[in-house]
Amino acid sequence: MAMPFVVWLLLLVLPFILGIDNNTPNEERSRFIGNVVSSYCLLLCLFYIHTFAVYPLWDKNILLYVVALLALLIGYWLCWHLLRFEPPHIGRFVHHPSALDSLANGQPEPRLHHERHWRRSFRNPYNLSPILSSLVAILCSFCYRVILDNRARQQLVKERENINLQSELTFLRSQISPHFMFNILNNLVSLARKKSDDLEPSLINLSQLMRYMLYESDDNKVLLSKELEYLNSYINLQLLRFGSKVKVNLQTSGDLDRYTIEPMLLIPFVENAVKHGTGMIENPVINISIAVVETQNQLHFKVDNVISPLDVSKDSNSGIGIVNVRRRLAILYPNKHQLDIENQKDTFTVNLFITLAQ
Repeated sequence: MAMPFVVWLLLLVLPFILGIDNNTPNEERSRFIGNVVSSYCLLLCLFYIHTFAVYPLWDKNILLYVVALLALLIGYWLCWHLLRFEPPHIGRFVHHPSALDSLANGQPEPRLHHERHWRRSFRNPYNLSPILSSLVAILCSFCYRVILDNRARQQLVKERENINLQSELTFLRSQISPHFMFNILNNLVSLARKKSDDLEPSLINLSQLMRYMLYESDDNKVLLSKELEYLNSYINLQLLRFGSKVKVNLQTSGDLDRYTIEPMLLIPFVENAVKHGTGMIENPVINISIAVVETQNQLHFKVDNVISPLDVSKDSNSGIGIVNVRRRLAILYPNKHQLDIENQKDTFTVNLFITLAQ
């Protein structure tokens, strides 16, 4: 912290500003500087010894803290008396020619010069009580240590929050992956029962998806183009299953290699559209749009599909992806995203806006 350094610097400079003027004799100037430096060094030692050696005893044993504090103060007062230079007596007359003339004539020395010297001597730091200065230093040390402890506690709380958030994100991602893989495996089982020639390319697409989920999605962020490749692999896998029965329109615009995004953040919306936009619907169509508005560093992701009012395909696991992605967005993009989901009579639409990082 820079604040203690600034405070100590002011304490060192201030006596020189207030205590020395051009009329100060060299002897008194030297004495003044010596007392300032010695008092300053002693206060520094008192402050930091109490801060880092004595104060920690407060939480362990209050009696031990009091004993250590008294020993520290006694040591400070002894050192103060041993190291300080003896000041001139406040009432001492400093003779000058006019004063000598007055004494020769039997008159007292002019009072004005005496008062000036008294005021100048009173401002010197060696006339200040060592008891008062030491108690002020202890009080400042106590307050400084309280501030340090509060900052350390806040940092610890923040680190714990970050660890908890990271653990929660890992848990949410682990929920998405098995649910997603469960649906894919069901598709492959269907192709295997039909002894379809599409089983082999489906397995190849599945291996690409698994490679992305196992290796690349562990990174904090991936290029938006990588996330798009992942979506394309998923869409191709679904098209192998449905063939010409389902039409998927995927449109992209903007520089996708310039921006990054959290991995596996868009797939739950596409998966939800495939699941609920293909059953009991004649000529189902799924529209997907990924647009990057570079002037605003913003991603606009849109998915819409037709749904049937008789759709009963939801199961106990339905909606896990949507719920989890809402939570992930809240954690990863606080105040930097907007998610609008419209579930109308026959159309389900998702609009997601995210402020991206380059």
